[in-house]
Amino acid sequence: MTTALTAGSAIEELGPPGVRGICFSCDSITSMDVAEETALKAGADATWYSVGILADDQELALRCAEFCRRHGLHTLFHPLDLDICGTDPLDGRLLRALGERAAELDSPWLNIDLAMWVRRGETLLESLVPMPLVDEAVDWAVDRIKHAQDVIGRPLTIENAPYPFVVGDGDILTLMTRIAERADCLMTIDLGHLYGLRVQQGRPAVLPGDDAVAWDRVVEAHMSGTFVRRFEGGVRLVDDKHDWPVSDEVWELADTLLPRAPHLRSVMAEAEGMTAAELSDSVRRFARRASHWWGER
Repeated sequence: MTTALTAGSAIEELGPPGVRGICFSCDSITSMDVAEETALKAGADATWYSVGILADDQELALRCAEFCRRHGLHTLFHPLDLDICGTDPLDGRLLRALGERAAELDSPWLNIDLAMWVRRGETLLESLVPMPLVDEAVDWAVDRIKHAQDVIGRPLTIENAPYPFVVGDGDILTLMTRIAERADCLMTIDLGHLYGLRVQQGRPAVLPGDDAVAWDRVVEAHMSGTFVRRFEGGVRLVDDKHDWPVSDEVWELADTLLPRAPHLRSVMAEAEGMTAAELSDSVRRFARRASHWWGER
């Protein structure tokens, strides 16, 4: 069994030492031509590329690894079938395969939404079920994260999932902090998901409790467009739209929260569905804003 490298193992040394920069994503399964053109157009403004693939897709992992080497990009791995918050037992064979893909991609950690990704063996992908915002979810996630990190041999970074519906009234960043500290894993903050959830909960985008978040464990941040639906009775639902520009509200939230994360390594422009011209323009906008997020660090 592999001994996992965890968040407690010197976060500063995770990934390429000192590397901080802008990441971009597209559909690695169908849109590598978009990735190729974006890498050429964005040039030095892009530092990381996020690879979203299934555990057994070695051919695509090797293709993405070669793409990143050719363009001087560092790789981040976002597996599409790691079921941290589901009810199916964790599959040991799948976890070992994920470790192999992470090694092929040379990804310093694996990013996974706190959600059910698999149900009775079926990969949900576009229909993932977010973690209930209740205390009981913490114990469940902690045990599964510890086991996954131990088998995979690399740390997980847990991300706040999109919430098309909400079960429970807990605060997602508070719950994530409790999970990360107990499981000794890393954290990814999706600013669009956070903004949308707090709108649905009727809360301000920034809360006093955010001061107590484990910001030292945050290594990634994600942003994409948002679409607000308004229903009778004042109910609002905020959808994550990867093919839309980032909204002013999400930019402002990023400017407020990201400077609190001393080990932030990657801020990702999520862009599945964008053209290469749109995506490279998005990367450039992120790069122009990045000096504020990293400050003097």
